[in-house]
Amino acid sequence: MNCMDRTVLDRLEKTAQQYPDRIAVCDPDQKLTWKELQQNAFSVGKVLQGLIQEAQKDDGMPIAILGDKSCDLLTMMLGVTYCGGFYVILNPEQPSERIGKILDVLSPALVVCQEKYRQQLDQTTYQGRKVLLEEVKKSSASCGDDSTEMDRIREELGRQTPLYGIFTSGSTGTPKCVLVSHGAVLDFIGHFTEIFDFTCEDVIGNQAPFDFDVSVKDIYSGIFTGATTVLIPREYFSTPAKLLDYLCDHHVTSLTWAVSALCIISGLKGFDYRVPREVRRVMFSGEVMPIRQLGIWQDHLKEASFVNLYGPSEITCNCTYYRITRRFEKNEALPLGEVFPGRKVLLLDENNKEVRMPGGSGELCVTGESLAIGYYHNPQQTAEHFVEYTDEDGRTCRMYRTGDVARIGEDGQMYFAGRKDFQIKHMGHRIELEEIERGINASEQVERSCCSYDEKRSRIYAYYTGSIDKKELHGQLKEKLPLYMVPNRFVHVKRFRLNKNGKIDRKVLTELEVCE
Repeated sequence: MNCMDRTVLDRLEKTAQQYPDRIAVCDPDQKLTWKELQQNAFSVGKVLQGLIQEAQKDDGMPIAILGDKSCDLLTMMLGVTYCGGFYVILNPEQPSERIGKILDVLSPALVVCQEKYRQQLDQTTYQGRKVLLEEVKKSSASCGDDSTEMDRIREELGRQTPLYGIFTSGSTGTPKCVLVSHGAVLDFIGHFTEIFDFTCEDVIGNQAPFDFDVSVKDIYSGIFTGATTVLIPREYFSTPAKLLDYLCDHHVTSLTWAVSALCIISGLKGFDYRVPREVRRVMFSGEVMPIRQLGIWQDHLKEASFVNLYGPSEITCNCTYYRITRRFEKNEALPLGEVFPGRKVLLLDENNKEVRMPGGSGELCVTGESLAIGYYHNPQQTAEHFVEYTDEDGRTCRMYRTGDVARIGEDGQMYFAGRKDFQIKHMGHRIELEEIERGINASEQVERSCCSYDEKRSRIYAYYTGSIDKKELHGQLKEKLPLYMVPNRFVHVKRFRLNKNGKIDRKVLTELEVCE
């Protein structure tokens, strides 16, 4: 299905008109109907528009929002869209130093900050305009009925207008902002909700934070269909019993979660306490799903459908899906499956020739609908990863090179086979090991460092030389990097071995002499 709406606001307003009194979104403290969500977002947009009248830029108008996942945060996001900007969510769990780096890249027209995180924002280097979320919400309640300026802004919005930016790890130590348009989301979510049969009767249990693109599927699947989105606080995942009660009490029917989140329930025997029997759809992405954990979910939700999704933020959520219709053995791998409509997925070898035969492998590349606009304020990285590709018939198209390697099995299916560079997938996030190494090397007591990743155990290892204690180094990194990027183990070594090119030999890290 190709969506003919121009913006996500068109779809929001249709849904609000069709299901005005149905619950659109709820969190533990609040719930909003579709009519309330749409009207509140429009009013917020008017307030924001008044604050940033002179800030329009040729390359889009970013507005950053620092706050906890909530109904209010979603309202602010849609309000940014109404005022003609694109939103970027700043996760308050990230260190101030990293938030500062994100804002340096973004140079936003405005930062909307929840009151409780004002001090955290003040600790960054950001000197631009800021406003409290609570003040915007209060002002929006009495902003008047005149919509002349909002109508003008609306006319200028279209399918190519930026909708959101999501920051990912960068090898230079500077985070990269993946910029995604309205049209990319409309096309993808149109296919997604149709293929997996979402309806207004669904209740979507949202696990992912709003700065993680898995949440895009939850938010916009609701907007497309009238389904209710239940926002699950992060802290509930520390207590499986509380999490399962929340899912059951809210009659959740659909889960699109990171693999690590699903494994919390199955790995800690949460189903021994309570089974969310109304869940009929379980989808996962970001990491390879452990077959044993998948089996536990299949055993307890026998009527549910299970789907393996694949795709990076740069192609708008996902490009392949595999419906799991049987039990897999522990030595088997899950296929990547079918390609979403409107796209083409191809494997290219080192000579940019397409790999088609079983047993072959190559870099996974994507063309067609829903590619991101690029990396905001980063033309070099955009040009490197979003390239022109000419196929064997002489047709040229825009293509994203994922950096992921896949192989073609004897059954003709594609299987994920790792990375071609030093980027990893850990806890659902794509991480550049080089960015972690830069953080380690920034310590004055570190001479050199090198990181590795154990995919089977899902653990990051940091090897370093220098005089700093492991605990002190761990503490320093927690102040610089998100927790999911902080290594799981630090190894203090006496010296590194070098390869023939004079670089650290990553193949012998486990053989190095360790400092006592």
